[in-house]
Amino acid sequence: MQIPGHLNKVVKLNRLRARLDPLDDFELWFWATMMSGTHAVNAALHRCGVTDPVEAYAMQPGVYLVPQPDGRLVPKFGALGDVLHVGRPVIEAPVPEDVAQMMHAMERIEEHRDPCVREGCKPTPEIIGACAQAHRQCMVVLNRLCPLDLCPLE
Repeated sequence: MQIPGHLNKVVKLNRLRARLDPLDDFELWFWATMMSGTHAVNAALHRCGVTDPVEAYAMQPGVYLVPQPDGRLVPKFGALGDVLHVGRPVIEAPVPEDVAQMMHAMERIEEHRDPCVREGCKPTPEIIGACAQAHRQCMVVLNRLCPLDLCPLE
């Protein structure tokens, strides 16, 4: 995906997050938080030249849906463009320190995915606070790299 596409998704997901109650709507709030952060990381990786912004949508590591002239999306193998999650796929190239910090923040968010979303662990205010703080860290770095006033902090 291109950088403007990632930024547009960050904005929309952050607006959604703002309308949700993190405790009552935890699964939706968490998913919006995780996806917003992942799009932020991808935009940052593209901006820094670590990965290529391509007009394709990541499906699995190395597999992308590529838009066709007739509007169809066709799966194709390709070089690293977008990451699906931090570490999936692994980035072999050097990553700038601030983007690496974003990626570590995303790992702190994602460590709650399986227990809270898939395994029934009840979310706590502490978990919500940790995820919100990590997301905020991603947004601060993104706003520094892509100062378009498109990425509200909360």
